[in-house]
This record gives sequence, structure tokens and C-alpha cells, in this order.
Amino acid sequence: MLKVKMDLGSEAVILNTRKIRKKGLLSFFSKPLIEILAAVDDNYSTKIDSGKKPEGDAAKHTMKKPASRAMPVQSPLPAAMYSKSALNEKDDKYSGLENKVNSMEVLLKRIYERMDTPENEIAPEAEPQRDKLSSETMKLFYNNLIKNDVDAELAKRIIEAASGKLGQSPSASDISSALYDIIIDMLGKPEVIKLRDDGKPTVVIFTGPTGVGKTTTIAKIAASYLLNMRKSVGLITTDTYRIAAVEQLKTYAEILGIPATVIYSANEIDDAIKAYSDKDIILIDTAGRSHRNKEQFEELKNTITALGADEIYMVMSTTTNAGSCRDILNNYSFLKDYKLIFTKVDETPLMGIILNTRVWTDKKLSYMAVGQSVPDDIEVVNTEKIAKILLGSIAGI
Repeated sequence: MLKVKMDLGSEAVILNTRKIRKKGLLSFFSKPLIEILAAVDDNYSTKIDSGKKPEGDAAKHTMKKPASRAMPVQSPLPAAMYSKSALNEKDDKYSGLENKVNSMEVLLKRIYERMDTPENEIAPEAEPQRDKLSSETMKLFYNNLIKNDVDAELAKRIIEAASGKLGQSPSASDISSALYDIIIDMLGKPEVIKLRDDGKPTVVIFTGPTGVGKTTTIAKIAASYLLNMRKSVGLITTDTYRIAAVEQLKTYAEILGIPATVIYSANEIDDAIKAYSDKDIILIDTAGRSHRNKEQFEELKNTITALGADEIYMVMSTTTNAGSCRDILNNYSFLKDYKLIFTKVDETPLMGIILNTRVWTDKKLSYMAVGQSVPDDIEVVNTEKIAKILLGSIAGI
């Protein structure tokens, strides 16, 4: 209606509309035109009723607009459609539309005036609403942390720490940024294996509960150092309780073309390490132990002590729930210095265990396994990605 009035004047009315297509083959691939039949006034309709062609200014209005404007106006029109009674009927129908357009203009003007008002002129009663919005935003972020298996007490600490950093009535963006910085600080900077610089091999032990994927993780790291960093690697396994684990490690070693040794008692450890004195790095797989079996744990302690490794890595699965995670960490508390590796990241969308374990142990994060492919599916822990996953979205705001 507005576009018709721009072309034909404020007295114009729309009598009929229909869709039409351009002529030619290409018309099938283009949008249809909208043909609009419009009238101007009594004088104009009288000329058409008498069978005369419109002249002068009236003729200028019988024009066709391009498809992109979606407003073609076509003539000549049937004379019967321009009778006074028809025009009056159409005027009544479109008067309501014109009133709506006028109301929209008033509303837009009010919105413009509101946006043009300086912030210091906003009514005081608006402030409590903003405080309420901030509180609701914090609740949504807290719920996101809980949904991601972040420990409830830890989630509360994060929210309280963010609240202490923010001023009054912060925006959702300010809240998100504060929470993100706190989580990044808690996760810390990941650390990878540090090779010795005295010419001796770096001895690295991998330990952890059963079924977390230690052997596959060792194979990935071995392949990465061999293929990507061009380092010589030796493999040792003390996991003689599971024949499948020994065969698995030997298979990986054979594919990679690196030596692998199986030791059956602590007395053999020194000789096995000396045999790899020409290597850059020695990776040692230990038997997975149930944290509920005290006798087996004593044996594991003795083995790790006898190895005298340069670095120890605790391998944990991200599919472990918070309660089991606490039990495992308590039973492995005899390890005084170690780094954390997380496996099966591809099997769960919940990353809370990574933050929980990092805070509970105060140990450095290192690698995470994101699939079964060797050597591709292992990478250094991406703290930025984890922080974003833990915070999630706040679509409800």
C-alpha cells in the first residue's frame, strides 16, 4: 500500500493483486511478479469508465515495476472495476490498513526517542530489573556447570568468584567473560613430556585404573614422538596380568618399528631401562589396578618406586562419574607428582571431570585422547575449548 501511494499519491487504493510470471524459458527459474491493480481518484476512474485511455499525469501511473521491487502496476484495466461504488468499498477495506500504518509510525517514533535518551536519563525503576537479569544469568551459567558434571561446590565457588569481580548490573557478556577467565585460570596451562637434555633417555610411566585406555594412549604418544618429532622410542610393559594388553602393545611396536619389552618382576626393571639407554624416550605401561584391591595397589606402588621415572602420568577416563573419580584419586594419593591425561573425550559431551580432577589434585593437565585412531587422536588439552563447553549457552536470556 505504501509503495502504491508513493507512485500514485495518497488517494490511491489497491483493487486487486495476482501473481504472474515473466515470459520465456528463464521465467521458471525466477520469482513471480506481483501484479497490482490500483485506482487514483474519481476523475481518473471516470476517464477509464468512458472508454478513453488515461492521459497526462494519469497515464504516468500505469507503469510496471521490476521484480526486485515486487510491485508491478499494469494497465489498461477493466472499466467496471473503477465504478464509484467499487472505489468506496475498497476505500473502507483499506482505511483500516492505513490506520495501522499510522500507528506504526507513532510507535517507531517512540522507539527512536527512547533509543536517543542518554543512559543517565533512564528511569531509576529500571535498575532493579537489570539486577534481576544479572541474577538470572548467573543461575543459568551455574546450571550449565552442573549439567556438565562440575562438582556442585566447585560450581558455587566459580559463581561467587565471578560475582566478586563484577560491578553492579553487569551484562550477560560481562558475566560470561568473568566466568570464562576464572575457569581458564583454574584449568591452568597444560604441560607435555619434557625430554632430558643430558643425553639420557626420558623415562615416563603411565598409570591409572583399569579400562581407561592406557595402552592405546601410550601407542599414540609413541607414534607422535617417533613420526612427528623424529625421536627414538622404547616401550616397556609391566602389565602381565592381561595377555591382551601385552599383545596389543607388541602389535603397536611392530607396526611402528620400535622395540618393546615385557618385564615380570621389579628385578627386571633396571636391565630393561639400561637396554634402551640409546633411546630418547622410554614409555612404560603399568597394569591397571582396581582402587578397591589393597594388595594389588601395594604391588603397583613398589613397581613405580623401583622404576624411578622422570615423569608419571595418571590416565583417567572422562566417562567416570564424580564419585568414582574421588575414590580413584584418593587411592592413588601415594603418587606425589604426576600429570593428568584424559581419555574417551569423544564418548561424552561432559567435560566436568577435567575441571574437577584438576582442582581436586592440583596437578597439571597434559594430553587428552579424542578417538581410537593411532597416532592422530591425541592432543594437548585445549583449556579454551573446555571452558566454553562448561559454560555452555544462555539462550534463555
